[in-house]
Parts: sequence; structure tokens; C-alpha cells
Amino acid sequence: MSQLQTAIINWQTDQLGNTVPTSDTFDDVYFSHAGGLNESHYVFIEGNDLPSRLTKLHDNEVFVVAETGFGTGLNFLALCKFWNHLKTQGKLNKTARLHFISTEKFPLKQSDLQKALDSWRNQDGDDITQFINALIDQYPLPLEGCHRLYVRNDVVLDLWFGDALTSFQIIHQSRSINPNPTPKVNAWFLDGFAPSKNSELWSDELFDTIKKLSADHATLATFTSAGFVRRGLQVAGFVMAKKKGFGHKREMLTGQMLAQTICSRDDVKNNNLAHIAIIGAGVSGLCSAYALAQRGIKVTLLDKNTPPSGASGNPRAMFAPKLSLIEQAAHHLSTVSFLYATRVYHKLNQLADVYAPLGVVDFLLPTQKSYDKLHTLIAPYPNQLIHEIKPIYPNQAIHAFVPQAGLINPKKLAEAILCHPLISWQKFAVQSIVHNDDGIILLGDNDKLMADRAIISSGHQSHMLHDNLFNPRKIRGQVSWLSVDDDTFNSLPNHPIKYDGYCAKFDEGDTKQFLIGASFVRNCTNTNITVDEHKFNISKLTHSLPHITKKLNLSTNALKGRAGIRAQTPDYHPIVGKIDTHIYTIYGMGSKGFTFAPLCGEILAGMICDEILPISGELLHKISPQRSRLSTPLMDNEI
Repeated sequence: MSQLQTAIINWQTDQLGNTVPTSDTFDDVYFSHAGGLNESHYVFIEGNDLPSRLTKLHDNEVFVVAETGFGTGLNFLALCKFWNHLKTQGKLNKTARLHFISTEKFPLKQSDLQKALDSWRNQDGDDITQFINALIDQYPLPLEGCHRLYVRNDVVLDLWFGDALTSFQIIHQSRSINPNPTPKVNAWFLDGFAPSKNSELWSDELFDTIKKLSADHATLATFTSAGFVRRGLQVAGFVMAKKKGFGHKREMLTGQMLAQTICSRDDVKNNNLAHIAIIGAGVSGLCSAYALAQRGIKVTLLDKNTPPSGASGNPRAMFAPKLSLIEQAAHHLSTVSFLYATRVYHKLNQLADVYAPLGVVDFLLPTQKSYDKLHTLIAPYPNQLIHEIKPIYPNQAIHAFVPQAGLINPKKLAEAILCHPLISWQKFAVQSIVHNDDGIILLGDNDKLMADRAIISSGHQSHMLHDNLFNPRKIRGQVSWLSVDDDTFNSLPNHPIKYDGYCAKFDEGDTKQFLIGASFVRNCTNTNITVDEHKFNISKLTHSLPHITKKLNLSTNALKGRAGIRAQTPDYHPIVGKIDTHIYTIYGMGSKGFTFAPLCGEILAGMICDEILPISGELLHKISPQRSRLSTPLMDNEI
């Protein structure tokens, strides 16, 4: 991942007097106001025979469209408008979902995108405006890699920023690593700038990758009729045809892929999963339940404690990324997870006060790096993600500010997710799991529950429910907090602060609170509150922010506390994936559960439902339950 060069836009006036965006790099127009939406519909929607094909989708079927050249997103929005029209007319299966995958090497700035799309608002009532608003609200930062956006519950957009060939090759690699065979692309929108101006999007190597990603009988459509494009796609396996072009354009191309395999997917029944049980109602279980429910699957969360359980149940959780060098960021779980999680938490805020994006001051600790190295680490990132600020607190090498970081209210997170009509919680202490025909039976002391699949998400106790699961380190963490009066509260920093620990003020009803954390005790599963760990938390705060300790006049007698047990793997990556025919798992988040869980839950749901995943094969391998680092137990000196 790197920060990409954004598109350089020239705004020109077309023959009808409309202002249109033109690419300075490719000297070509993105669209024309003279029928731009109609052209997208004619070339790509009708050219791929979607008016007929979409009406034939089955229950829970996902139709996958891939595109070369996202540009202003007009083709995507035209398809969203048509998809919505079919649904409102009752011509589309109510449970069908659209998965749109697009690539863009020179993404527009959000301000340019908004300007380009403003003219399309309200052209047809709310049909397209709702999708324009969702796209702009969630539009990602110009960072290389995949950015998944839910523009509506039934419409997901994967925006791969970067070179198209590389992006599609990464998708192909990820498919080969996924333990379940995943579907391929059903229809292609080939919409790069003109072949004479943007040859990279019309190469034989790209056409060959398109072939590898195409389902049997997949279709394609493109505005161009260039002979070398037609011949290249024929070599790749498409039966090509010319069709009358839109408007003044004489011809365009359509194509259909010849059958490459005998279709006999035994696991197609995964698309009809009715009920999944999740063992563990911490943040990993909750986020997995949310991702599955968005796919129309009924979920029962099982836990002996009320959600959010385990290490996820603190009064507030710090939500902030730990960044890598930007060149490694596309395969760095903390970075890509943070970017995705911000979108999820913003959406859940519509249901409850889940996420307070206060911005976090980060000293980038613990580290022995110099100021120069820390500056070099964060400088290449967009300022909207992280940037350096003037020093506020003494004796710190650097002050970074993360605008979208903040505090998560775990209780409100659980409330927001559990209000979904397909998600329920049941008090149930699972003792064992038994396979039963095409599903499983969960057994407790006096309870039994049947489901199609089970997900083990029991934190540090997960390995006790399946022989193939890794026994992680157990890291006890205790947080401390105290009530403060209004004057003291108002004098404390408004932004949470991340040092070699963290602190933040928050409201709990009418009570003002100040939170500090957290201790780090290896190989301990006792959750009783200890004075020594209160002292430890005070000591870390005092070392980094002595003026706050002095202002609060902290003493252990005034502190409340809570201890949870984190599950930590030797490579600090969670364990996410399939462990046998009907059982999956998600655990091992360490102290980063609220950052990791939304994306990891989304990945797990995608695995279960046999979808194309929004991460690289390299990152998928890093979280696999079968990765080599987990093949041997921890030694005594590793615990």
C-alpha cells in the first residue's frame, strides 16, 4: 500500500454547456452530461444482458460484476439505480445481493468526486441520489489496496485502488488460498479510457487475468470496438460480437466466456445456510454475527455472560491503528482493519452511540525509534488518517494525531448489533460440538442447540472446544477508572491519548469518568481486581503525562477496575477461518479486537458464504488457522 497520486481533473464545458471532468493524465473525458447515465445503461447493463439475467437470481444469490476503471463511479451508480428499480418493482429476488468490484489507479479526490456527481443528483427521484450519498460518505482515502463499502445492505462495493492488473491478480491469488471455492465474476464492465490513451487497461495480460476470474458463461461489454481488443479477448476465451454503439458511436463490443469447467460445486448449499451459532459474545463474535446477518443468515450468539463478554466488556475501548511503513500497509492487518472498521462503526452509530471519533493523540509508543524515523513512518500517509502536530506534552519524541480514532462504547456496540432482527443472544455454556448430517449440535450441561454451522469465538478458551485450535498466550489486562467532578473533567484533554498505555475521559450517563489502562500480565486468567495493577496503570500515566496524574491527585482507593483476558498468538495475528467441515473460528485478537474484529468478521462471513474476499492472499495466509507458525505449541519461554 502506498498513498496514490490522485486524478488531476480539468473541468471543461461540453457542447451543451455542461461542466464535465476530464483526466489531465489521459486527456480524455470521464463522461458526458449528454446521456452519460443512459450510455452506462446501454453499454454495460444492456450489453451484459443484465435486465434479463438479474431477474432470474435465486434466494441469497450474489451477482458479481467487475470493472476496469472506476473513475467517477457512474457505471456503478447506473447499475445501483437499475438494481433498485428492479427491487422496487418486485422483479428482483428480495434476498439477492450485488457485489461490484472495481479498480482505479488514479482515484479522484473526494471533493472532485462530489462535484462530478452533483449534477446527477435527483435526476430520477431518490433512485440514484441515495447511492451517490452513500458512495461519497464512505469514499476511501487514496491508499493502495481494497476498500470495501456497503452502500446498502444488499449492495457491496470493493474499490481496489492501484494498478488494475495487479489488483485482479491479487484477487485471483486470494481465491486460490481461500479454503472454500469462491464464485467468480458474472459480468465485466471494461471501461478504461480509450485504448489509444490508456493501453494498460487493454493488455493481453489483463485479458488473461480476466479469463481466470470469470465464471462459466460470464459476459463482458465495452464501449470500444478496437480490433486488437476484440482479438485479445477472443484469445482469452470470449466469444466476441459487435453491437451498435451508443449515440454517435458506430460500434461497441460484447462477449461471453466459453465454459471452462464442469459446474459441480458441492458447497453451493452454503448460499442457503439458514442458521449459524456463534460461541462467544465478545467483539469478535458480535462483529461476525453482524456480518452474517447482513447476508440474511439467522445467528444465535451463545455465551455464559451477557454481551459484550470477556475482554470486550470494558467501559470504553480505545480505537486507533498501529501503522506500518506505508509500503507494507496493504498487507498490514491493523491498517486495513482500521480503515474498514471506521465505516462499520459510523454505520452502527445510526442505531446507538457506538463510536465517538474524537481523534486520538498518539506518541507512537512503545518504541526506541528517533523522531526522524517516526516522522518518516507517518509522513507518507494522508493527513486524514494520521499527521504530525505541534508538541503539546513534554518529553515525547513525536505527537501524531489520528482524526478518525476515538472511543468505542462496547455496551452500545452490543446493543446496536443485537437489535438486528436476525441476531439473538442465548445464555449457554457450550461444552462440546457434535457433527450432525449437514450441520452441528452444540451441547451444554442441560442444553442442546442445532445449527447449520458453528463459529468458535471464545477468546483464550477457544482451543478447549476443538482439538485443531491453537492454545494462545493468556494476557490479563486490567483497566482503571474514576469519577471526576465537572471542573476537573472540563480541564482534562478532549482527545484520548495513546502512550505506552492510554487514557480518555468519557460520560457515563450523568457521571463524568476518566479511564486509564491497561496492565499486561502474562499467563494469568484470574480476573479479580488488584491494587498492584491500579498502581501499574497510574505509573504508566505518570511517566508519560505527569501533569494529568497531578491534576487528578490519583490514588488507588478512588479507582474502579475491570480485568479481562486477552488471547494472543505468537505472530500477533488473529486466527480466522475454517477448521473443519461445519466449524469456523475467530479469536486471538490480543489487545486490538475493536480494530480487527469488524474486518475479520466480514472476512469470515465471506468465507462461509463463498464470496470473493476484500484482502490479499498474503494477508489471508497471515490469519489462517492452518498457518505454519501455529503448527507447534508455545514453548515455556514464549508464554
